Amino acid sequence: MLKKILKGMIALFFIFVGGMIILIGYTIYNPDSIFTAFNKLTSFAVRDEDYKEQEEYFLQGIKHIHLQSGRMPINVRTYNGSTMKVSIEGSAPRFEKGPYVFQVADAENIKLELQEPASAHWFHMSINGEEYTEQTESKLTATVYLPEKYTGRLQLETHSGNVTFIVDKNQIFEFELKSESGKIENHAQMNPQAASSPDQVAKIQILTTSGNITVTN
Repeated sequence: MLKKILKGMIALFFIFVGGMIILIGYTIYNPDSIFTAFNKLTSFAVRDEDYKEQEEYFLQGIKHIHLQSGRMPINVRTYNGSTMKVSIEGSAPRFEKGPYVFQVADAENIKLELQEPASAHWFHMSINGEEYTEQTESKLTATVYLPEKYTGRLQLETHSGNVTFIVDKNQIFEFELKSESGKIENHAQMNPQAASSPDQVAKIQILTTSGNITVTN
């Protein structure tokens, strides 16, 4: 019995070795087929997929909103509503499903952190000196819908993400814009009569390291 098991294991070993020899030989003499198979596999693995995430926050009693991002662009616009809405849209690697909006809140403050998938998923292979690389990058953009009657403080911080704030000409905001190396443009026209007192004017602070800041109508 033991002898039969031993003979079976030896036979399997030679089958394995023979299979590897055939595979190596096929790889050497048919590299294009290997690359084609690899291309199909990696393209499926790193292919982008459409992604959308929506969150909504009640602002009753909230005096300070702090939103932080790394490289994700942020667009802010006001609307006739009572809640703040945050929408993330774009494309992300198929195996990363989010969510990308994380919240910490108390009675008077909301802090949101916009996280992102890995900047790139990639595969690399070399056959007979020929190099092959397949990679993908996520492309997500955040849009913040701020109630037009909000009178608290909104603080936006990004590292390299651009920030665009769209102002209605019939509104008034107090802006503080700072960027270490990014471009700052403020072309917005506002209506000073939109608020009867300073405490009815929302304070908007936008800070970036290298991202551009644009305020416009």
